[in-house]
Amino acid sequence: MEMSIFYVVYFVVFPFFFVNIFVALIIITFQEQGDKMMEEYSLEKNERACIDFAISAKPLTRHMPQNRQSFQYRMWQFVVSPPFEYTIMAMIALNTIVLMMK
Repeated sequence: MEMSIFYVVYFVVFPFFFVNIFVALIIITFQEQGDKMMEEYSLEKNERACIDFAISAKPLTRHMPQNRQSFQYRMWQFVVSPPFEYTIMAMIALNTIVLMMK
């Protein structure tokens, strides 16, 4: 019974623990590197605050026009439709293929 507990702890618990420590070490290292790079650019306090705000900004919710009879609503409905999305994706793929041929 003691051996089975040892194997469970050794093969299940320890690997998760060490992977957590390894990932935390990598994250801390990247954060320190980012802080060093920010210090190298000698940004002012206001500029750093602006960059932090831009990084942490959340996207706005999707705006839908109020008047359903307006031209703006019809254009919005066309632009958010799946066929329009597929058309744009096809154009991007076609553009990529044309650029690869050059």
